[in-house]
Amino acid sequence: MGDTGEQTGSVRVDHEILARFVSEVLETYDVPSDHADLTADVLVAADLAGIDSHGVSRLFYYTHKLAKGLVEPRPAPRIVSEGAGGCVIDGDNGLGPVASQMAMDWCLAHAADGVGACATVRRSNHYGIAGYYARQAVQEGMIGISLTNATTFVVPTFGRKPMFGTNPIAVAVPAGEERPFILDMATSAAAVGKLQLAMGAGTEIPPGWAMDSDGVSTTDPVEGFNGGLLPLGSSRLLGSHKGYGLGVMVDIFCGLLSGANYGPELPGLVSEFEDVADVGHFFAVLRVDAFRPLAEFAATMDEMIRGLKSTPTEAGEDRVYVAGEPELEEEERRRQWGIPLEELVVGSLQQIAKSRGLVERFEQLLASGPGEGGSLP
Repeated sequence: MGDTGEQTGSVRVDHEILARFVSEVLETYDVPSDHADLTADVLVAADLAGIDSHGVSRLFYYTHKLAKGLVEPRPAPRIVSEGAGGCVIDGDNGLGPVASQMAMDWCLAHAADGVGACATVRRSNHYGIAGYYARQAVQEGMIGISLTNATTFVVPTFGRKPMFGTNPIAVAVPAGEERPFILDMATSAAAVGKLQLAMGAGTEIPPGWAMDSDGVSTTDPVEGFNGGLLPLGSSRLLGSHKGYGLGVMVDIFCGLLSGANYGPELPGLVSEFEDVADVGHFFAVLRVDAFRPLAEFAATMDEMIRGLKSTPTEAGEDRVYVAGEPELEEEERRRQWGIPLEELVVGSLQQIAKSRGLVERFEQLLASGPGEGGSLP
């Protein structure tokens, strides 16, 4: 589940106007309007869900790579191999959401041929939040799975050199009257974006997120940036070997199975600004009704979810959540009250707007929200 804690933004903005601004920025880099709209939708979806580390704070990264020629603005992704229930897509080094949506569309279209369908993608780039794709299957009454490998920045258990990425996993499952189960998690102790946000804000990071270059746990985000993130679990005693194993598993599905880069073949956190990435993704869709009637399954999901939510709470807590619930509730709030953008993000967007001749659009964006400062209701 993403970090959807209360945010104090320097300004709140309307999500639709924010998406339009992002799309217009990308179009100035010769990105086709449909690709720009899709990528903007993916980034804003993260902000709506409260996963600010993967939202429009990443726009500078996208535009930098486009400007340096490290991402193809007008790719022609294609299916390079196709079989019963599976395919491999070459993303042509375009923006990650482009080939990713193509792969998810293929899975949804071919799931009816059997129990489901899966697709791998190679020669791609950062694709946003994994849950954006997985939850599309839920809308069709199916189970969605989305995995991606990422910039090499996570150390293996007992190691002190980054050997793989944060490698997130998303699984989305339909329910009946309850909200769907949407697990969207990194296999590292934290996302790279959260470390970068802490660096920009000049704040410490929690113990157990990262180590310095000497292999010592640190709360200094700069030292963590120079060292590496820890696997989910943080230490062997607390189960980091499990996060380590999950991270490698994602690399197998996304890198080795697709033919994309994997592990240390992928750029590091600094070199990714200078190198072509060749990121790999994996998507799958499973038909619930191939196993049992959808209505029956959905009713059972409701029972399970209600049971989990009715669990007695620990001291100091008033509620037990189910995966995806905090993000969906945050999305409802932010659709109504606007997306809070931290001062650092506002400054980054302003800089981009000035460089692309979109100052007026940026000013319209700032004026689009219900007000400045404060916390969301």
